[in-house]
Amino acid sequence: MGGRKKVLLITSRLAHPVVKEVVDKAIREGRINYDAEVLALPIDVAALMTTDYIADYLRRLNISSRDYDVIVVPGLARGSCRIIEDVVGIKAVKGTIYASDIPALLTFDLSKLSSDEAADRVVKEYLRSSAAELLARIENEVPKRKHLRIGNVLVPTQPPPMRVIAEVTEAHLLSKDALLKRVLKLIEEGADMVSVGFEAGNPHPDKVGEVVKFLKREVAAPIAIDTVIPSEILEGVKAGADLVLSLTRENIPKVAEVLGNVAAVVIPQGDSGVPSDPLRRPQVLEDNIALARKYGVENIIADLILDPPGSGTTLKSLISYYEFKQKHPEVPILMGIGNVAEFIDADSVGVNALLTILALEVGASLLLTVEKSTKAQGSTLEVATASQMASIAWVRESPPKDLGIDLLILKDKTRVAIPLTVDREVRVINVGGEVSEELRHTGLDPMGIFKIRVNYDDEVIEALYVGRKGRILIRGKNAKSILNYILENKLVSKLSHAAYLGSELTKAEEALRIHKNYVQEEPLFKEKKYLRPGARKLK
Repeated sequence: MGGRKKVLLITSRLAHPVVKEVVDKAIREGRINYDAEVLALPIDVAALMTTDYIADYLRRLNISSRDYDVIVVPGLARGSCRIIEDVVGIKAVKGTIYASDIPALLTFDLSKLSSDEAADRVVKEYLRSSAAELLARIENEVPKRKHLRIGNVLVPTQPPPMRVIAEVTEAHLLSKDALLKRVLKLIEEGADMVSVGFEAGNPHPDKVGEVVKFLKREVAAPIAIDTVIPSEILEGVKAGADLVLSLTRENIPKVAEVLGNVAAVVIPQGDSGVPSDPLRRPQVLEDNIALARKYGVENIIADLILDPPGSGTTLKSLISYYEFKQKHPEVPILMGIGNVAEFIDADSVGVNALLTILALEVGASLLLTVEKSTKAQGSTLEVATASQMASIAWVRESPPKDLGIDLLILKDKTRVAIPLTVDREVRVINVGGEVSEELRHTGLDPMGIFKIRVNYDDEVIEALYVGRKGRILIRGKNAKSILNYILENKLVSKLSHAAYLGSELTKAEEALRIHKNYVQEEPLFKEKKYLRPGARKLK
């Protein structure tokens, strides 16, 4: 036993096989910190249990403190576990609602669980508060370490933490209201700084100055300008830009005198452009940094440029970051991870998470992300969250899992198994997926029809009613609020129509939440199939 505490897990009759399976598997794999046994009570479902009944049942079994150190009852059991403690003399707490979460629960300090509240929220809040405390400690250490100041943000020379720069592309084409709305949203989603980009190769110095002045008045976050055009850099710095992206061998002599204490990112762009071989870039970058220092540029950040996938040089570009940082640990590094996320048809959340982890490992203190394409929407939140996960994992020297924060959006960690009472008396009906032609043409609801869409600009669901009560546009953040209005105002007269609207509005809500396209009556997710190349014919 090795002095490990003994835990008795109480479960219901129907859930017993599932609970026993997950616990036995966790024991075999060495994933739990206790010696656990499972006891099924003669009740079908946990929600029908009361702690009074559990206490009496355990008393009749003569269970005492000699047998177990802790008793864990189902999270859905009604009543306080204090009655169990009083009756059998063993500490009793409420566990998780779902059996699949029990292995994680049994790695947790059970003394921190509640006698009255299911463990799900207790564990979640504990992990989240622990993560917040560690992140706060990391932040408090930054002023004591070597760092660079960009506006009101301190950037450590050596991460963690990492700072997130979110870019608004083609800022000169946006109205002030639209630009400010976009910037405030990026800051709300975790951006430490906001970069504004303009038209490549076509100077707009007046627009650059106007945009920077406007944003400096409206937001407290540092503002960066993403341009290599000297006239735009000059106007941007004059207007108060806190960071300049990017200095090259060509523009350094033309803009250096105005930079002063303004932070500037130097890139490996020489007389012949950026070397196609990433392993040659560190030397070009070193030369450009030396030139910038010669012209008096003080606050220098290095960017080796991350190559997009498919170029055959993505790995090499990561290596160039690593090698440069090993040679110049005193120089903060920026990595533009949008260069990869924007050029792969895969969900951005996983791409951004992995790139952020790799960025920390090569020593990047700044991450530049962009939400230009539809598939990259939400990248700021993803990168900001991933940077926190990476920081916690780095300090704890452990994988970025079970942290209290995560990026599990499209998939879950564990399978939730919910048992049903199925016996010989239950009639099983297997239904098909297609609606019969007879049902399909039963006619429209006499009260009217609805057209549903997601308004991504205003971040709301819109349902347009056209019918007996006129034309009404119903807008809301969630399906329930819209459907409640429809039902309360009797805008439907058929149960089938109400069920249909509930299904469609729920799809729209999920589409809004994960930045997915919504098309009425089309599936939200389409099944992916592996493309099998044609078999080679044998002669």
